[in-house]
Amino acid sequence: MTSTARASGADRLSSLGPTSKISSWRLERLAVVYVRQSTVQQVRVHTESTRLQYGLVSRAQAYGWASERIVVIDDDLGKSGATTVGRVGFERLVTEVSLGHVGLILGLEMSRLARSNVDWHRLLEVCALFGTLIADLDGLYDPALYNDRLLLGLKGTMSEAELHLLKQRLYQGCLSKARRGALTFALPMGYVWDADGAIQFDPDEQVQAVVRLIFAQFEELGALGGLLRYLARQDIRLGVRVREGPGKGQLVWRRPNRATLQNLLKHPLYAGAYVYGRRQIDRRRYQSDHPQSGRVVMSRSDWHALLPDRCPAYLSWEQYERNVARLAANRNRASTLRAVRQGAALLAGLVVCGRCGNRLGVHYQHAHGRCTPFTYDCVAQRNGYGKPLCQHVAGPCLDDFVTAHVLAALAPASLELSLATAEQVEQERAAVTQLWEQRRERATYETDRAARQYQAVEPENRLVARTLERVWEEKLQTQQALEEEYHRFLQQQPRMLTAEERAAIRQLATDIPALWTASTTTNTDRKDILRQVVERVEVEVQGKTEQVRVCITWAGGGQTEGLLVRPLARYTDRSDYAALCARVQELTAAGWSLEAIAQQLAVDRYPPLRSKRGWSAVSVQTLRRQLGLGNAHRHGSSREALGPDEWWARELADRLGVSHNTLLYWIEHGLVRARKERGGWQRWMVWADAEEVERLRAYRHRDIAVEHRRRWTAVHALPTLPARSDHEKGPPP
Repeated sequence: MTSTARASGADRLSSLGPTSKISSWRLERLAVVYVRQSTVQQVRVHTESTRLQYGLVSRAQAYGWASERIVVIDDDLGKSGATTVGRVGFERLVTEVSLGHVGLILGLEMSRLARSNVDWHRLLEVCALFGTLIADLDGLYDPALYNDRLLLGLKGTMSEAELHLLKQRLYQGCLSKARRGALTFALPMGYVWDADGAIQFDPDEQVQAVVRLIFAQFEELGALGGLLRYLARQDIRLGVRVREGPGKGQLVWRRPNRATLQNLLKHPLYAGAYVYGRRQIDRRRYQSDHPQSGRVVMSRSDWHALLPDRCPAYLSWEQYERNVARLAANRNRASTLRAVRQGAALLAGLVVCGRCGNRLGVHYQHAHGRCTPFTYDCVAQRNGYGKPLCQHVAGPCLDDFVTAHVLAALAPASLELSLATAEQVEQERAAVTQLWEQRRERATYETDRAARQYQAVEPENRLVARTLERVWEEKLQTQQALEEEYHRFLQQQPRMLTAEERAAIRQLATDIPALWTASTTTNTDRKDILRQVVERVEVEVQGKTEQVRVCITWAGGGQTEGLLVRPLARYTDRSDYAALCARVQELTAAGWSLEAIAQQLAVDRYPPLRSKRGWSAVSVQTLRRQLGLGNAHRHGSSREALGPDEWWARELADRLGVSHNTLLYWIEHGLVRARKERGGWQRWMVWADAEEVERLRAYRHRDIAVEHRRRWTAVHALPTLPARSDHEKGPPP
């Protein structure tokens, strides 16, 4: 190409100005002026930027658009361009472009339209598809042309980078102030910022008293649910400062809830520590239409700032650590102690497996509408790996074993326990009474203030006077209702202890076991006492025997070990099974009766299968039957007690080929003639001669036939058969 040709091409390109991109068909469309400011403060303060954006209307007229074809979209004033969520004006602009109604879009700069590359390039695609031009103070661009598209993309990238730099500078500035303890933020209940920018106690004494009462009650109750129920029962409300709105800074009293109490107990500020960054935004959970969403609780190592002893404290740092650990232990997890709950198991959460180290759970068995005795089961290996149950221990015997040691440990301090409890109750009552006095004082002040406002108004201003009079009457009614509630509260509270009552309590406290087993002492009370003195109970069953090694770890760090005998279901699992069998065989050979053998086994200190029931004639007979000694004694040595043609019930059942329970059913319904043995075992003796035996056999076969017919009919759903004749039914019983 010659130099002359190149020169003529350059002249041709230079002649193509911005107006050459404006076609006549674009002038027939709309020219949209998009106006946006990021915040409401910018709209109020930076008025020059808003004026310049509205001035783009004259630029659209200079490009050739008629005034009636120019539309101004200013619906997004005070909204950020980082996202399209909530920007009604931008959505309207994209809709008009997609419908082919827009020929030109004018903005002060590219950042006014979008600060996100995703939204910006999406707008460019739509504009290129429908032939819409984009204009700013620097020029006119056609997104369908490569050079213009490249320049617009670069401007969009710079706009997004600029937003990132602005946010980063602000964020780093906040972190720098937070690490110095100078960053201000919304304070929890009980604290306010003073004029010098320091954190101080709330000047309202009632607010401070409520906060201190909450921490004191949690120290005593140890559970968030119990604390919430206590506050609701005493009608105690929380004093909160309004954070935003027309009444910002005013004190309002609200009903407590679990979330508020949990945040209060976990906040380090109450221990005097300045903290920032406890909750941070997780981008995976963040929702752009909810700016406060996506916040998650971070571990202490991830906090941005933690400065101890920077403000007045309601409690010590050690007490704060105990509260946080107690809340974590109260969670319903297999590895935690868990809070005290309803149930008969006194050691729930305290029992630890001596084999694998996991906590044992409580297993209740419900049968026929009632709760059967419970067991402590180690289910971690079974639930996690499908292995057999690690071990299990009967609950009542383990509870009794630990309770006996706890009562013995409390015996030396028993004289002052009840008095200390009484003094604690009196202190709690004094704190609640003080809150009531403060509420009454506040109600009196509000009433007097309303009265002064009513009396200060001019009588001629009746419109204001009627309103103030109504407010005064409402305050008077509120004060009267509060006084009535206060008098009811005083009547429900116990009296102060006199010297005689304290002496009686000292005398009663010497018998702690009686108080432990009293009907007024609930399982919850017993569990609370156990958790105060016992840290953990480690158990380990010795094989499958009845012996269980128990190690009690006390709250002070000491340990007590012992051997527990648990009840078993089978005699063969006993560790002394061989010696027990030899002793029973010896006594049976000597001709001892069942009752005498049971008494002798108790004297020899052989534990029975059921420890609470003890040895009885039934348990001895069961053991003898397993050893093959029961039939010889029953049918051999005691046949002289039978009359003519009489049988022992079990012997006759074996002769007829029926179960023992079937024969007992016949006896109960009068189908056979029987009597009980006098004294001794009181066994059934049934009369049956040869003819009666044959009749019972026939009756047995008839029952079998009827049962088979019933089952066959139920399976095949045949119609009901006709009734049988009398001779087919067999002889009547």
